[in-house]
Amino acid sequence: MTTYHELTGFQRDLLEAIVAVDDDPYGLALKDYLDERYADPINHSRLYQNLDQLVDKGLVNRDALDARTNVYTLTDAGRHELQHQAETLAGLCDLPRPAADGGAQ
Repeated sequence: MTTYHELTGFQRDLLEAIVAVDDDPYGLALKDYLDERYADPINHSRLYQNLDQLVDKGLVNRDALDARTNVYTLTDAGRHELQHQAETLAGLCDLPRPAADGGAQ
């Protein structure tokens, strides 16, 4: 099974985008979401190659929306990996921060 840390940063961002897109998360909607967050426009080839890899890894489902469009959703495994990462980050935010001066008063 593929873990969150075995994915590329772009693949991790795709998992987030699939959940974040309000309407059907189809390719162009995912591209629009990511284009707002990346400095350079997302290349279609990069987008669809990475979506295909996430499907192959069992983290994303691809279903036909119509004759030309696929919709992408997280599998249970994909949702688990994203949820686990979110819980890890939330837990880290609750940790006390060490004093920058070594704790000297």
